[in-house]
Amino acid sequence: MALELTFVPALLVILVAAGLGRLLSKGLRQPVILGELLLGIILGNLIILSTTGPSAAEGPISGIAEIGILLLIFSTGLGLNFEEFKRLEVASSIVAVSGVILPFILGYLAAIYFGFSHLIATFVGISLVATSVGVKASILTELRMLRTRLGTLIMGAAVIDDVIGVVMMSIFITVVATGAIPLGEISLLIILTILFFLISLTAGIKLFRKLSEKITVGRESLLLLGLVTVLAFGLITTEIGLAAIIGAFIAGLVIGQTHFARGLREHISLIGGGFFIPIFFVWIGMNFDFGAFTTVGTFAAVLVIVAIIGKVVGCGLGAKASKFSDRESFAVGIAMMPRAGVELILIKLGLDHGIIGADIASAILVMVIITTLITPPSLWKALKMIKNKKEV
Repeated sequence: MALELTFVPALLVILVAAGLGRLLSKGLRQPVILGELLLGIILGNLIILSTTGPSAAEGPISGIAEIGILLLIFSTGLGLNFEEFKRLEVASSIVAVSGVILPFILGYLAAIYFGFSHLIATFVGISLVATSVGVKASILTELRMLRTRLGTLIMGAAVIDDVIGVVMMSIFITVVATGAIPLGEISLLIILTILFFLISLTAGIKLFRKLSEKITVGRESLLLLGLVTVLAFGLITTEIGLAAIIGAFIAGLVIGQTHFARGLREHISLIGGGFFIPIFFVWIGMNFDFGAFTTVGTFAAVLVIVAIIGKVVGCGLGAKASKFSDRESFAVGIAMMPRAGVELILIKLGLDHGIIGADIASAILVMVIITTLITPPSLWKALKMIKNKKEV
């Protein structure tokens, strides 16, 4: 029988699990998020965070976890080399697009091979398109490779990849729900997205630069300004129809070009890394259901394989075409493997609209679980090899 916990005890258990996970990772010489994910999986299959049902503690913990991923991505934007980011716009786009096309085709063909309809096959293909920004951001930050050319390429491609994934998901669900291609909605989404990026990275940077030059703020006020900015940008992108993490990333890029950046990075690192971010990764682990492995068979295994091949080969070839080395291209492919955000939303929408059943949902969930778990140690090793080679 699972143990039931209220909010405060649940929070305590999660923080203890995060600490133990970090000790485990250190002992295994792996990135800290691997231990946090593993401890989260153990907790999630033993404990129910509730008083009278799953919802009592789940809501508050989920909210804290959501803030954790926003702070992680915000911190990533703060630490990114913006000039390098602009120079690699084309390369990031090539990597993202190549990492979208191949997984979609492989997922679609795999579903067709197993006898599913074209509608379900399209759904499965879309489920393989996006990536998890948080996993790669954490590892790049831990290895201090965020400001490198490779780190900038990976993060740039990840953001573009997620934008494409959200757009494809929105179009597909709308077509299924209405039976028509929403050209007006698609055009509006694309226009608003372009305007948001252009305004934020031009006028937004100028505004925050002038603000940072004219006023001096204390530590608490600076942290408050950062939190207000990241949440505001996240709400804007949510209203547009994009993910909140995209807004958080752009907010980090904007403030990262001001005098506020250095002090704010330290504050966000402390409050985020010490509380919100580890809660996010443990919470992600707690949502991995071992029961999903018992409800699906060969199709799930094939889906995992094509999910891995699609990103490693697709994104790797994109990086190679952008004149990155073989090792760097392979690392880019590995970095783009994990899924966790868009896919989970897509599963819910698919079930709500009756597009898929529990079998497809479980297969996609297994794919999410495995790709998220195998990426940290794989990417850690690939990046360490590149880093060590450059230091020799």
